[in-house]
Amino acid sequence: MFQSQPKRHPLHTKLNCYYDTYYRGFEVNQHAEAPLVENYLERSLLTQTRALAHYNRVLAFRIDLRFPDWMPAFALTNDNAVLSAFFRHLNAELVKAGTKYTTVLRYVWCREQHNSDKPHYHLMMYVNYDAYYQLGRLKPSEGGGYEGRGLYHQIARAWARALGYLSCDVEGLVQVGKNPITGYPYTACLHRDDFMGQEEAVFNLSYLCKAHTKPFQQGVHVFGTSRC
Repeated sequence: MFQSQPKRHPLHTKLNCYYDTYYRGFEVNQHAEAPLVENYLERSLLTQTRALAHYNRVLAFRIDLRFPDWMPAFALTNDNAVLSAFFRHLNAELVKAGTKYTTVLRYVWCREQHNSDKPHYHLMMYVNYDAYYQLGRLKPSEGGGYEGRGLYHQIARAWARALGYLSCDVEGLVQVGKNPITGYPYTACLHRDDFMGQEEAVFNLSYLCKAHTKPFQQGVHVFGTSRC
């Protein structure tokens, strides 16, 4: 489909294909099977820029959200209502946490589906580093489920509530996305004046902007960002 390097995506002609390895001075993660989408790159970089304009230090991290095998697939092809519910529940968790410093949640998300009957979501998220300097405990609580005060447990609870499940039901469904360079889960403290840190974040962020495995044929949004 992309061997001739078309300027526009064959399945979505409003989207511009991007083949270079740098975007606005930042190195990006090109995929072997398909190019990146320039429209998505622009919106993603704007989201990160807004986060750093608001806070001098930002905790950036990758999260992958998946559906359980036993969940019926037919209802997931219509819309992204469950993802909207996730963000609503997560924002409520952040308010309820009552941290000394507040945070505005900013994010970039994409919907993908490949060799599965269900889609999944990749996210890059940004919060005030003074409010959260790490994800906290990644393992379930001692009694099961995710009942801790850390950010990862808040994310797991939000995904469980979006699905209508208990937090003990989402073990393995909320994963910290790996840095393609190091192979380790990606979390980073971004500084407003640290270009190298921002470049690493953009490289990880650009993974969400690839055209490959985006289910355009389903007729639902496959990419989005926070509005603020």
